[in-house]
Amino acid sequence: MEDVIKRVVEAEREAEERIERAKEEAKAIVRNAKEEAKTIEEEILAKAQAEAESLVQKAREEGEAEAKRIIEEGEREIESLRSKAETNFETAIARAIELVRGG
Repeated sequence: MEDVIKRVVEAEREAEERIERAKEEAKAIVRNAKEEAKTIEEEILAKAQAEAESLVQKAREEGEAEAKRIIEEGEREIESLRSKAETNFETAIARAIELVRGG
């Protein structure tokens, strides 16, 4: 009978040890899962940040190119207006001279 009690006690002790090991393993699994989730989250955030910076840079470059195009177009238009103004000024001077000469 004493032998049976010893086996029961030993079986209970082993069961408790297994339960404790299982608890520790479960804690380790949860801890590892949290660490992996944090690492994945950091990677995703880094990728998103890099992509956002890339999009901002692309938009900046496109904006600068558009601004340059508009400035060049404006400079051409200014030059055209300047040329027309000079022509009109020369024509006005020529007509003024004609009027002065009695023309």
